[in-house]
Amino acid sequence: AKIDGAAIEPMHIDRHGRELMIGVVNDEVFGPVISFGLGGTMVEIIMDKAVALPPLNRFLVRDLISRTRAKEVMAELRGSPEVDVDAVEDLLLLVSGIVCDLPGVAEMDLNPVIAGPAGVVVVDARIRAQKVSPAARPYAHMAIHPYPSALVREAALSDGTTVTIRPIRPEDAIIEREFVNGLSEQSRYLRFMYALQEITPAMLSRFTQIDYDRELAFIAVDDSSGEERQVGVARYITLPDEATCEFAIVVGDDWQGRGLARLLMGDLIAAARDAGLKKMYGTTLKENRGMLELAGNLGFEIEPDPEDPDLRVMTIRL
Repeated sequence: AKIDGAAIEPMHIDRHGRELMIGVVNDEVFGPVISFGLGGTMVEIIMDKAVALPPLNRFLVRDLISRTRAKEVMAELRGSPEVDVDAVEDLLLLVSGIVCDLPGVAEMDLNPVIAGPAGVVVVDARIRAQKVSPAARPYAHMAIHPYPSALVREAALSDGTTVTIRPIRPEDAIIEREFVNGLSEQSRYLRFMYALQEITPAMLSRFTQIDYDRELAFIAVDDSSGEERQVGVARYITLPDEATCEFAIVVGDDWQGRGLARLLMGDLIAAARDAGLKKMYGTTLKENRGMLELAGNLGFEIEPDPEDPDLRVMTIRL
């Protein structure tokens, strides 16, 4: 190799610094795996390491740190002040973002990372790249798809009211429960097609902890009172054929008739199309005239369910 020069930097000295390490390897089954623990030249002997699958959020980062001896070393220790824990967390979040967005990262080794009271400094870094097929789907290298933040938007209803439409998150469990429990008996019956009295914890987990690779749920949120309040939700789930998805939608009673359902369905159809799906369908009761009218206006074909005369099947090619 031809060497044109060398970069020389002053040695980083922090008498209160602790040596940490952050690593990334690619597993054949799970994809990128992030590791964290004590670092330095004795890293193989110390064997202080915990692992996690990206994407990481602040909660998962803190859980990762808590499973290492590094957590105690980072605290106030033998006259040395506590390190800047927020900076360590931020670095782990940055690494998570890199491996999520860049499938070409095969390995990453940040060791040592000097963490001190004033922040963190990566003293040595090594990255190994790998080839990625141009035809690969976004985040196909991930075991868990990251939150699709690009799908968040503000939307105006027909009466001028503004809501936020965004993909659902696990932490939305409380507002999802309040939304479903706040629906009228009629709205709950039309959505679930049976007399649901109250959403169960299992249903709540199923509705909010989703795999963004195979399903998507858009919620409409009103925060005009200063607190988020869910006012509608539309979702699809991909079938095993990986070409068809089933949808469902419900809008809060006080928010019906303002065009919200059409906005939610528009975003849902667009997202399903972008995901490469070819067909979307849903089932509703024949007396659900509002849903049938909306589906017809959106271009769905509506037919009787061959197995139940009380149901209608709505289908659209994407």
